[in-house]
Amino acid sequence: PPMKRSIMLIAGLCALGCGSKDNISVSATVSEVKLTVTEKTLGTQLSGSFSLELEVGAQAERAATVELGSFSLARQGATLVGGLKVVPQGVTFPVKVGTGDSKTIPFVLDDSALLPASDKANLCSGEVQLVGAVTHDLNGGETKPLQGSPGLPSGC
Repeated sequence: PPMKRSIMLIAGLCALGCGSKDNISVSATVSEVKLTVTEKTLGTQLSGSFSLELEVGAQAERAATVELGSFSLARQGATLVGGLKVVPQGVTFPVKVGTGDSKTIPFVLDDSALLPASDKANLCSGEVQLVGAVTHDLNGGETKPLQGSPGLPSGC
């Protein structure tokens, strides 16, 4: 009977996608990380930019409200520069992302505060990674860790 076939088809499709956590939650990724280290008279200037992509699954119960957590630079899990001031471009957090929607938000680093002069050698001694987190209010609230691809800052 045709009815039985369509139920089987729906059940089969659900087995492929309905239970996936990303379909009912928020996924967050960091990309296009660009970091520059510049030696200044009074210290080391760290500037840069990155993109944050937020996506809410099509099966999520409602839109998600996303908040920024803290960001830092790390090497192999060890924090090199903590408490990075990241400035979203064109939006203010918290930001709302609708069910089945995605947003890509550009960020720049606030480079007004200089790091100690000795930090340049440390930042330039190997690849560094932008790490951070966002939190959202779906599924009782979750924190999503973020990791950019490791790379050597320019200016080294």
